[in-house]
Amino acid sequence: MLKNWKDIAIALALAILTWYLLTGREKVEAWVDMSVEMTNAPEGLTIRKGLVSKIEVRVRGPKGLVRSLDRRKWTYSLDVSRLKVGENLVDIDRARIPLSMAYEVVEVKPSRLILTVDRVAKKDVPVIADWRGSLPPDYRLVEIKTEPEVVEVRGAERQVRQMTQARVSVQLDFDDPPALWAEDVPIKLVEGVEANPGQVKVSMRFGPEVKTAWLRVPVRLETGPDMRAQSSQKFVRVEVEAPLSQLRDAEAGREIEGLAAVVVLPGGLKPGRHPVRYELETPQDMRVLSRQAETIIVTIRK
Repeated sequence: MLKNWKDIAIALALAILTWYLLTGREKVEAWVDMSVEMTNAPEGLTIRKGLVSKIEVRVRGPKGLVRSLDRRKWTYSLDVSRLKVGENLVDIDRARIPLSMAYEVVEVKPSRLILTVDRVAKKDVPVIADWRGSLPPDYRLVEIKTEPEVVEVRGAERQVRQMTQARVSVQLDFDDPPALWAEDVPIKLVEGVEANPGQVKVSMRFGPEVKTAWLRVPVRLETGPDMRAQSSQKFVRVEVEAPLSQLRDAEAGREIEGLAAVVVLPGGLKPGRHPVRYELETPQDMRVLSRQAETIIVTIRK
C-alpha cells in the first residue's frame, strides 16, 4: 500500500513539473502601458505640442512572466536634452524600455514623437472677470473686480506674446443677491501657459436696477421760532438716478420716502422775498444728477 502511494506522488510531481516547463516555454504577446517621464529637459525651453503621457509596448515572452507585467507600473524615460526651438523628431529608444532580457519588444506605439518646442517667456497681463448667471427683476451687477488686477503669465513664447489678458469666469444664480460677493477663482489659460498667482479674488457688488428721470421733489421749510415764512413753490424739479421701484412710486403719484428739498431759513431775515438755497435729502441708492434751480423764493412775513 505504501509503495502505491509513493508511485502516485512521484507521478503527480512529474506531471506538475512537465506542465510548468511547457507553460514556461510557451511564448505569448501582450500590450503594456508605460507612462512617459521627461529627463534632462533643457533650461529655457518648453514643449508646446506633441508630448504624450504614455506609450504602448507590445512584448513577447514566457507566458508566466508576461502575465505578471500588469502588476507593476512602468515608466519610460524620454531624454529631451537635444531639443531645439522648432519641430524635433524624437525616436522612442527601445534600449531605454525598462524590461529585462527575458522579454522581446515587438512594437512600440507611437514609435516616434514630433515635438514642437518654444522658448519660455513671461509677462504681466491684466485680469478680466466675467460673471454669468441670473438675478431677480430690478437687480443688476454694479461692479466686478479682481485682486490682484494683474498677474504674471509664463509659457511658450509664441503663446505668451499673443496674450493681452487673463480671464476668470464666475457662474452664479441668485434668488436673493448679496450686496457683496467675494471668492477665490482659478484663472483659465490655454494649455502650456500658467499664471502666478494661479487664482485671484473676485469681488462683485449687486444693487437695484437704476434709471435716470426727472422728479418733482416736495419742498419742506424749516423755520425758527416766531418766524412765519412761505415758499413760492411746493416742488422743485430734480434729475436723479434711482432704483426702478422708487421711480414707479413717483410715476404712480406716490411720494418717495426720504426725498425732500429742505429749506433751512437763516436767522435775521427781514420781511420780504428772499432767494434761499435748499438741500436735497435722498433715500438710499438714489443719486442726484442735476437740478432745475439752486434756490427757492421764500417770503418772510411780519
